[in-house]
Amino acid sequence: QKPKSPTVPVTTAPVETTKAITVTTSPPKSQEKTPPKTTKRLPEPSTRRRSLAVIKQPTQSYDDMSLCYFVRRFVSPDEGDGFPGHFSFLPSFFDHHKDGGLVETATLSVAQLAAYNHLGNEELRTRSLRNYGRVIKGLQQSIQSDDQALDDSVIATILLLCTYKDFSGEGLGDPNEHASGLFYLLERRGPSQIGTRRGAELFLLALLRLQIYSFLHGDDTYTDPGAIATVIGIFDPLLRALAMMSKTLSLRHRLFQFIQSDIFQQIGSPSATSETSSDADQERLLLQECFDMLDGFNDWDCEAATYWQMTFEGRGVPTTLGEMGAGKMHYDAETACIMILVRSARLILLQSMLLYQTTLQTVEGEYSNYQAMWAQCVPVLESDVRKCVDDMLFCVPYALGDIDSSGMPSSMMYDGAAAIMIVHSIRLVTHCVYTTPAQGERADIILTRLNSAIGIRSAVGWLAADASEDQSNIFWKASPRMLESRLLDCRQDSLGVFKDAALLSP
Repeated sequence: QKPKSPTVPVTTAPVETTKAITVTTSPPKSQEKTPPKTTKRLPEPSTRRRSLAVIKQPTQSYDDMSLCYFVRRFVSPDEGDGFPGHFSFLPSFFDHHKDGGLVETATLSVAQLAAYNHLGNEELRTRSLRNYGRVIKGLQQSIQSDDQALDDSVIATILLLCTYKDFSGEGLGDPNEHASGLFYLLERRGPSQIGTRRGAELFLLALLRLQIYSFLHGDDTYTDPGAIATVIGIFDPLLRALAMMSKTLSLRHRLFQFIQSDIFQQIGSPSATSETSSDADQERLLLQECFDMLDGFNDWDCEAATYWQMTFEGRGVPTTLGEMGAGKMHYDAETACIMILVRSARLILLQSMLLYQTTLQTVEGEYSNYQAMWAQCVPVLESDVRKCVDDMLFCVPYALGDIDSSGMPSSMMYDGAAAIMIVHSIRLVTHCVYTTPAQGERADIILTRLNSAIGIRSAVGWLAADASEDQSNIFWKASPRMLESRLLDCRQDSLGVFKDAALLSP
C-alpha cells in the first residue's frame, strides 16, 4: 500500500491543468467575438429584400384586365328565370385555359377593344386587332365542317364579331358582314336551337343583328331565318315580338318599293304615270297589312302583360302604347330593353307609313278620297310616333340601371350590356322627323352617354352616318334609309315629292 501513495499528486495535476486551460485559453474568446459580426450582417440583406417585395406592386396582364372589365360591364347576369339577356351564357361558355379557342379569342378581341375605349391604351387596340384577325381565320376553318358550323360556339363567335363593330364604330352594317352566314346557320339549326337557355339567347341576339342589317340595307331576305320566330311566336309572346319586328322590316321594304316606283313615274314620261289595276290592288293590300300590323302591336301589349305576370315573376309588366310612364311600375333592365326594341319596330312602321303618304300629296283626281282618308290618319299616326318615342326614352333609365326598385337614383354594374341592345333603337329616334325637339335632344344626350361614357362608338345618329353612304347609288337603287333622309328633307322644305331626280342622288 505504501507504493501507491506517491501517485496521489499525479492524479491532481491533470485537474489543475484542466482548470488552467479553461481559464487561460484564448480560442474561446475569439469564437465569442466572431458570432456578433455575422449575426449583424446576415439579417440586413434579407430585410432589404422583404422591403422591396412589399413596395413592388403586382402587375395584371392586359388580357385579364380586359376580360374582367368586359364581363363585368357588358355581360348581363343570368337571373335563372329563362329571360334572355346579353351574353349571360358567356362566363360558363368561356374556357380561360383554352388558348386559341374560337370563342375565347373572339371574347378577348372584343374585351380588349372595349378596354381600349375605356382606358385609351394603344397596346390594347393593337392586341385586339391581332386577335380579330385570328378569329376570322379560325371561323373560316370552322364553317368548313357542318358539325362545327352548327355548334353554339360559332354563333357566339359571330355575335362577338358584330359586337366588335359596335365598339369600333367602323363598317357597321357593311354588306360584307356576316348576315348571310348567320342566317344560313340559324336556319340549319332549326327550331330545336331555342330548346336550351343558351340557344334561345343566341337566337334572340342573332335575330336582332339580322334586323339591324335589314334596316340599314332595306333587305328583308335575312329577317326571319326558317320562320322560327313566326311559328314558335304563336305560343310565346317574347318570340312573337321578334317575329313582329321581322315582319315590320319586310313591310317597310315593300312600302319603299312602291315609293320608289311612284317617284320614278312622277319624274318620267306621262305614259309612265298610269298604274295598272293589279299594282293598285297590291298597294292597297300592303297598306291594309300595315294597319293590321299596328293592331297587332296593340294586341301584343295586352297579351304580353299577362304573359309576363305568369312567367317572369318580379319583373316589370309591359303596358299599352303611351302608358309606360303613367303608372309607378319599376322595370327591370331586361324588360326595359325588350320594350324599347318592340317600340322601335312600331316606330319604324309608323314612320314608313307617314313617309309613304308624303309621296301622295301631289296626286289628284281619282285619289282625292284616298287623300282625305290619309288626312284623317296622319294626325293619329304622328301622335303614335311621339308616344312610341316617349315610351322608349322612359325605359332607357331602367335599362341602364339608373333607377332602383324604390324609384331612387342608382347605378348598375352591367349598364353596357343594355346599352349594346338599345343603341340602334335610340339612333332611330334621332332619324325621325316626327319627334318633338325635346325628344330629339334627349335621344342625343343618351347617345352621347353611350359613346363617351360606355365606349360604344356606333352610338351616333343615323343622319350623321348618311355621309358615308355609297356615292355611286342612283335614286331607284338607293337604300330606304337614304331615301328616308331625302323624303324628310323634302317634307321639311314642304316640297311634297321630288321634282328632279338630282334631289334623290346622294
